Amino acid sequence: MTARLALSAAQTGVWVAQQLDPDDRSFNIAEYCDIQGPVDRALFEAALREVVAATPALRARFGLGEEGLCQDIDDTVDVPLVYEDVSAAPDPRAAAERRMRRDLERTYDLATGPLFTWALFKAGPERHFWYRAAHHVVVDGFGLSLVAAHVADVYTSLVTGRPRRPRPPGTLAEAIAADTAYQESPEFAADRRYWLALMADQTEVASLADRQPPRTRSYIRHSGHLGPGDVDALRAAARRLEVTWPEVVLAAVAVLLHRATGVRDVVLGLPVTGRTAPMLRRVPAMLTNTVPLRVTVTPERTFAEVVTELSVRLAEAVEHQRYPQERLVRELPGLPEGRKQFGPDVNIMSFGFGNGYAGHPATVHNLAAGPVEDLTVNVYDRLDGQGLQVSLDGNDALYDRTELAGHLDAFLGLLRSVPTLLDGKAVGQGAAR
Repeated sequence: MTARLALSAAQTGVWVAQQLDPDDRSFNIAEYCDIQGPVDRALFEAALREVVAATPALRARFGLGEEGLCQDIDDTVDVPLVYEDVSAAPDPRAAAERRMRRDLERTYDLATGPLFTWALFKAGPERHFWYRAAHHVVVDGFGLSLVAAHVADVYTSLVTGRPRRPRPPGTLAEAIAADTAYQESPEFAADRRYWLALMADQTEVASLADRQPPRTRSYIRHSGHLGPGDVDALRAAARRLEVTWPEVVLAAVAVLLHRATGVRDVVLGLPVTGRTAPMLRRVPAMLTNTVPLRVTVTPERTFAEVVTELSVRLAEAVEHQRYPQERLVRELPGLPEGRKQFGPDVNIMSFGFGNGYAGHPATVHNLAAGPVEDLTVNVYDRLDGQGLQVSLDGNDALYDRTELAGHLDAFLGLLRSVPTLLDGKAVGQGAAR
């Protein structure tokens, strides 16, 4: 029997945006893992079917019911595993990625589903690529990592015979109920008051582009890598400042924007999981939100001062993280007309990537993380000791690949210089436009 649920605030925002532009494919999110070992195709597909049966979000479709917008959870959804042998290609990984990117151009029908897809590419006897994609209305990046971890566990159990790990309590229905209760709670009203007070006089948006972002359905990506030694130095700097390394990275983005633009009141967009209760961190769903992170950067301030202020603001932002971005941007009088975001987003992801498949390690590579209005800085910590992957996603109407490459080089250079920025010197204004 089909079950009917309401939508989370995050799901509602995505659904409405998709209805306004049905051909917009920027809500397709995807990643793949590079499995260093053989994969039993039949057992892998069996694992996928078991996980779909246990994951209501993957069986959802959306529409308008008698009581308004709703999602129907079907009892069963059959999505066969697409399989392709690319081992004969000159560059098997490139061949697989081309097919993945073609799949990302698909249009999902939110009313009929299914709203996810996956494929297995054989690059050789000891190497496979597992591609997974979904419409953002059903899961966010954190939710997709939970799905991947579950598949890895079930597949490993099927291959090796070891027992499956116990599934922690928590259901999609409970997650939706918690989100609905929040929207009717005193906490919701308190969060609204906090954000409106914090952002009341915010009128300037810092951007590395020199014009207002037009509506676009696509973006370009440029990626780089921060090696283990530089990451160790970054972590040491964080310990010295008594903060976390993501706070240092966020401060570096703020300094980069200030140096490039001269803007002193910098606001970053901070994607957050929206999962403030332990139960919510166990349920694949779409709950993510983006909140503003406001910090003052002047030529006279030291990097340590910027980090200290940002750390305080971050703690407050996390405390109030569930207030929906879509509501806040409508309520802020200072944002430029038509602006949907507060400033460049900085998406730091350090969770759930280290899944092994029957004893064989796998490395995850993100392909698409959702819409980009202006610029998104993605920082991925694979928790494998190999450093950080850093990618810039830029609105393709605002940036070209050469510009993105230049901005990425500047950012990586700034991160590598963090230890020297702790000597008390001012951050400096840099070359403002």
